[in-house]
Amino acid sequence: MKAWLKAFLLLDRDIESNSYRKEVTGRFVILLSFTIVFILMVGNYIYSNMPIFYVNSAMLLTLILVRFLPAKYNKYHAHFVLHFMALGILLVVYFNKGQEYTPIWSFLYMYLVMSLYGYEQGLKISITFLAILCSLLFYFTNSTVSMMEFIRFVMVSSFTLFFAYLAEMLISKSFEKLITTKAMLEKLTKTDSLTGLFNRRHFDDVLPQQMSVAKRSDELLALVVIDIDHFKKHNDSYGHPAGDLALVALADLLKEQMKRANDTVFRLGGEEFALLYQARCVESAWQLTEEMRLCVEKLHQCYDIADKITVSAGILVIDASANMSAERAYAVADELLYQAKDLGRNQVVMSVSKADECVLSVAS
Repeated sequence: MKAWLKAFLLLDRDIESNSYRKEVTGRFVILLSFTIVFILMVGNYIYSNMPIFYVNSAMLLTLILVRFLPAKYNKYHAHFVLHFMALGILLVVYFNKGQEYTPIWSFLYMYLVMSLYGYEQGLKISITFLAILCSLLFYFTNSTVSMMEFIRFVMVSSFTLFFAYLAEMLISKSFEKLITTKAMLEKLTKTDSLTGLFNRRHFDDVLPQQMSVAKRSDELLALVVIDIDHFKKHNDSYGHPAGDLALVALADLLKEQMKRANDTVFRLGGEEFALLYQARCVESAWQLTEEMRLCVEKLHQCYDIADKITVSAGILVIDASANMSAERAYAVADELLYQAKDLGRNQVVMSVSKADECVLSVAS
C-alpha cells in the first residue's frame, strides 16, 4: 500500500521541473476527493442524513465517471475534480442552510487551488469561491447562522487566503530557484569552462545514446576526433594565454559549422575535440570535415590568434548495421586521428564501419 501510494503521488521521482508539483497536487486532489466523498457518504448514511447522502453518492458516481473520460482529457481530471468538490461544498452549505458546516474543506480548497494553478491565478479562483460561499452563508444569517459566526468565518477565511497565497508564492519562487540551480549545476558538470563546449563526461553519455538512435532510425552517424597539430610547440612559443585563444577560436569555428539540431561539439581535453552528427552519406561526412580543416588553416585571418594552426582529424562513419560499442567506436576514431598524424598532419582519415568490417579511405 505504501509503495503504491508513493508511486501514485509520484513521490518516487526526482524533481525535474516546476510542473512536477502541479502533477503531484493533481493526483493528491483526485485521491483525497475520492477518500473524502466516500467517507462522507458512509457517515451520512449511518447518521440517516439522507439528503446529503444522496449528494455524496452523486458526487462519488461523477468522480468515477470522470476517470473514464478519453485519454486526451487526462490533464484536466484534477482540475475538474477540485472544482467539482468545491461545488459539493457549496451544495452542502445550501442544503444544511449553513449549519454543521466545517470550514476546513474550504481552506483546503484554497491551498490546493494555489498549488495547482499558481499563486496568481489561484488567488483569483479562491476569491471567487469565497465570495460565493460567503454570499450563501450571509443569506442564512439571523436564521440558522448568527452574524458573529459569519463575521468570524469571513475573518478566518481572509487570513487563510492570505497565508495560502503567501506560502504558495514563497514555495513557487524557491522551487524556481531550485530548478534553476539544478540546471546550472548539470550544465557545469557537462560543459568545458574555457570553450563552452560539452566536455568528455557528456561525450561519454551522448555517444552510446546517439549510436542507439542512429541504429533504430537506420541512419549514418559520423564520429570525428580532431586534434590541433603541434599545439605544445604553439604554447611554448606564444604562451598558454595565446594557446587558450586558439582553443576558443577553434571551438567557435566548430560551433559555427555544426548548426543542425542533432550536431554536437565536444572538447575532450587539451587540444582534442570531437564532433558527432548524422550524415546523409559517406561523402557528405567527409566533405564537412574536410571543409572544417580548410577553414582552420585560415583561422588566424579571422581571429586574434598568435599564428596559423592546423588540425588532424579521424572520421568514423558508423553504419546502422555495425555491431560496435561506444568505447570501440571512439577507439577506432582515435586510431584514425593518429594515422592522420603519421601521414604528416593537417590530414583527414576516414573509416566506414559496416557490420563487422571497416573500409578505410585516406585523403589530405
